[in-house]
Order: sequence, then structure tokens, then C-alpha cells
Amino acid sequence: MNSKLFAICSQCVAIFICANAPTIVAAQTNSAAADFGELVKSLLVPEGAEPSWNLGAHPAVRWKSPAPVPAEAYLVNDGLPMSRTGVVHITHSRDTSQRSQWGITLAGSRASPMESSLGTDDDSGIWPPDALEAAGFKLKELCKPEFASSGTALYEISAAGYRPAVLAHEWSSGSAGTSRVLTLVYTKQRAAKLKCW
Repeated sequence: MNSKLFAICSQCVAIFICANAPTIVAAQTNSAAADFGELVKSLLVPEGAEPSWNLGAHPAVRWKSPAPVPAEAYLVNDGLPMSRTGVVHITHSRDTSQRSQWGITLAGSRASPMESSLGTDDDSGIWPPDALEAAGFKLKELCKPEFASSGTALYEISAAGYRPAVLAHEWSSGSAGTSRVLTLVYTKQRAAKLKCW
């Protein structure tokens, strides 16, 4: 076999081996974090618009799917058949040294979300009502719970250029740790289901 033919055969074997080797894809990382106020603003509906599945379009959010998918049973049972979920790292007052990971969910009908929520089991150091007021949001307290260690408080939240929404701030602190959930509700029917406790 002459050297030219041998070189061609060697290249073919190398191409075959490389083409059939397992592919290794580097994991995508998103080291960006969202400022708490900016993230909440991304979940508010602009004036003159309707809620859409594009709410929460912040570059730091890692959505699990680009479009809504059938929701988990607890949401379906609550009249929210579709959802979009993800995770996001949040900073407060642009202090990037203090980050906490929060889950994010949009839930509603096929046409549009009816509510969104942010939740964490970390002690993020963020007391949402104070942090939102410091970020320029207007909060009107609708009701507050009786206890300091756990409960749900309701607010009307507004910001310039955005439609007001109802905000439920639910928290629990104890020996098992701290958890916090913020739910923004976009319709009167959903708001009517919210209760302080």
C-alpha cells in the first residue's frame, strides 16, 4: 500500500472513531444574580398590557422550559393547569456578596399566567416588604397575621409604569429553619382566594 493511500485510510479511521465517540457537553452555568427589586419588577405586568408567559424575563433566571408545560398536581387542583418553573440567585441592594437561591414559578391557564411566586428555604436576610419599599415599590397593607414567627400578610404592590397586583408574603421561622414565599396575583378571582393567617 503506498503512503498516500495509507494516509487516506488513516484519516478515514480517525474520522470514524471521532464520529462515534460519546459527546461530552460542558454544563452551562449561569453565575449571574438578580437584584431582588429588579426581579420582582420583571414579574409585574406593564400598564396597558395583560399577563403573559414572558413575565420574569430576567437574564439571571434559569427556566426549565421555554414555554409553559402541564403543571404539578397541587397547582392543577388549585385551578392552575399550566406552569413554568425555574431557579434564580438573588442579591439585595446590589450586594453581590450575599446571594440566596430562590425557586420561581409562573402558573395559570394556557393563555396566560394568573400568578407568579418566588420561594426559598434559605435565610436570605431579605425581609421582602422592607426590601421592596427600599427598591421604590409602593406597598399598601391589606391585612397582617397575628404571629411574628409565621404567617401570611397581604399587600397591594405597585410601581410606576406597572399594573398594581396583590402580593402575598408567607413566611415560617423556627428550629427547622426559615422559609419564605412571595406570590404575585394578577386577577381578582385569584386575589379573592388569598387569606391572612
